[in-house]
Amino acid sequence: MKGKYIFYYDSGTSNTRLYVLDHNLEVLHVNKKNVGSKDSAIAGNNRVLIQGMKELYDEAIKEMQFSKEDIASIYASGMVTSPYGLKEVPHLELPLTAQEFANSVVPFFEDTCFNEEILLIPGLKTVNKDFSYVNNMRGEEIEIFGTLDELKSLNKSNIALFFPGSHTHITYIQDDKITDIISNFTGELFYALKTATILSPILKADLNELDEAMVRKGVENLIRFGFNRAIYICHAMRIFNEGTEKERFSYAEGVVNGGIRQSLEYYCKHFWKECQTAAVVGDEFMYRLFSIIFEGSEYIKEIIWLPISDKKSYAVEGLKKIISLRRESL
Repeated sequence: MKGKYIFYYDSGTSNTRLYVLDHNLEVLHVNKKNVGSKDSAIAGNNRVLIQGMKELYDEAIKEMQFSKEDIASIYASGMVTSPYGLKEVPHLELPLTAQEFANSVVPFFEDTCFNEEILLIPGLKTVNKDFSYVNNMRGEEIEIFGTLDELKSLNKSNIALFFPGSHTHITYIQDDKITDIISNFTGELFYALKTATILSPILKADLNELDEAMVRKGVENLIRFGFNRAIYICHAMRIFNEGTEKERFSYAEGVVNGGIRQSLEYYCKHFWKECQTAAVVGDEFMYRLFSIIFEGSEYIKEIIWLPISDKKSYAVEGLKKIISLRRESL
């Protein structure tokens, strides 16, 4: 009989984090290594990722002072199911309930380092004859299921759930079912503008505060002129020394992220007609930013905040829900 501890890898493009949980699903150990699917892509194979994951595994066993036989199961989510992960696993197609998702975990026997079965958690996708409405995600899906109980306790349903990041994903939650996704190019775009354009001096400002009026101005000009002209105005502000560093930075945030409002409002008008609430899973900065951006929205009437921190992981909460549902279905 196998042991009572559960290992869970949350692996992204650049970093992999390992959690060790006991039989009550309480977190006992957390560790992180700077290795991810990006390193596999650069190397041309996934050996570097597997070795990094195994190093985390060995370090945890040594620190916790237990043996391989003490481990009941190993789970992994995120980019481990991508072509540069452990094993490419097809995305699951929406709509999907929490129970259907839990039942879709894919067993994979890793025979080069672990010689153990690893349970892979697939990503999600939408399918449509019009490619304009095709979306996908890997990594955020387990976080979505980690929010469901909290949203239920808040008596919230028909929610647009935001995951700000390199690709800001918005998922439509109806009770315990994920019905749709909107994927957006935000963090990647901001990074590209910051590192490879003349906007670099503006966007490299390390600011945690926003000028609300300038965020609104950025959204206003995005709608009025379109992205190209709106973001150029940011450059003109610097050339003619118009506004403060914070004002220019805030304006750019409004332009880059204002498109999130445009895409969500389009979906609310045409598809998500019962959606009036958005929930931001992120830090306080992103919650404040989207609260400003959605002021006066005809469709989104309320923005709520689901904060994340070093002590709060919705990915772990999602794993707990998956394990509980899998146990109940036995």
